[in-house]
Amino acid sequence: MEDFSVKYRELQHRYKELERTLHLTQDQVRSNEHIWSGFRDIELSMVAAQSLGRLVDVLVDGLVNRFGTVDQVTLACLDPEYELSRMLERESEVQWRESFVALHPGALDDLYSQPYRPWLGPFDVPRHGQLFPSQRGSIGSVALVPLVLHGKLIGSLNQSSPRVGHFSAGAATDLLEHLAGITALCVDTAVSHERLKLDGLTDALTGIANRRFFERRVVEEAERWRRTRLSLSCLVVDIDHFKKINDRYGHQAGDKVLQQVARELEAVLRSSDVLARYGGEEFVLLLPATDLREAAEIANRIRQNVATIHFEQADLRDISVTASVGVACLGTAQREEAHPGEVLFRYADQALYSAKNSGRNRVVVAQVRA
Repeated sequence: MEDFSVKYRELQHRYKELERTLHLTQDQVRSNEHIWSGFRDIELSMVAAQSLGRLVDVLVDGLVNRFGTVDQVTLACLDPEYELSRMLERESEVQWRESFVALHPGALDDLYSQPYRPWLGPFDVPRHGQLFPSQRGSIGSVALVPLVLHGKLIGSLNQSSPRVGHFSAGAATDLLEHLAGITALCVDTAVSHERLKLDGLTDALTGIANRRFFERRVVEEAERWRRTRLSLSCLVVDIDHFKKINDRYGHQAGDKVLQQVARELEAVLRSSDVLARYGGEEFVLLLPATDLREAAEIANRIRQNVATIHFEQADLRDISVTASVGVACLGTAQREEAHPGEVLFRYADQALYSAKNSGRNRVVVAQVRA
């Protein structure tokens, strides 16, 4: 009878152990389902992202909001020419701009070596600090996952937790590696998509925006003027006697003149301004929140800067360049127009022709009808 009681207690103990193990397994399954479901939703949203900025938003927002134990996420990419950084700068609405980290070649060599594998464990400032440049609060542990595309290391997807043991060596990393693989593909797609957009909206010779880009932006800025009634100015700049430069010095010299004039125009721009090559030797600038007096001052500065251009090349030293500028403005009291952007450009263009017809190398300011 005593032996039976001992065996019964042993069976009870085993049953409780099995029950506890079952509960732990069920909890782990539920946790894995939660993680898998969260990663799946993030991946689907990343695939749908139309830009690099939106991709960063989706990735960071998804991981931080979906998993309460993750407090910081960064996407670090090898970006030696700052191409990706410039893409993000053009996206003024990027919420998680600080979560993108541009790295120079070799910056990840101390973290990853082939075969590239995730690293999970305690946070080490000397080794991991560059991946969390905007560190908020204390970091206990990190999960660092390499981004690999076509066998090449292109970056790192990084998560941090204030809990020291949250990310630990030996933890399963299948889902993290899958997420990183999707992220690498989405980064490549977003960059390719942005390059295609730039190819269609950038002037190949000068590297600034082209007429197509300007025509799109003038509509947007005119609509903003309609809503806010903040002054919007337009400058149309034309290189004087450009055909004579081409005829006398050749088209290669003419190309260098166009490139140098574009650099001079860029030098006066603010981040909110728009500069485009409209066609031939004509450039156009949009100046939001700029009244007519300010626009005229900028136009005269441009005219003076262009007139002081000197070329270092021996075969171009004899070239002198001047420019004529037409200026127009949609003011705060301007009456409503059906197509305000078209009206603004037309008046600036008419002012340019007045400047050219009255002797060139001058600025003419148009008075848009009130």
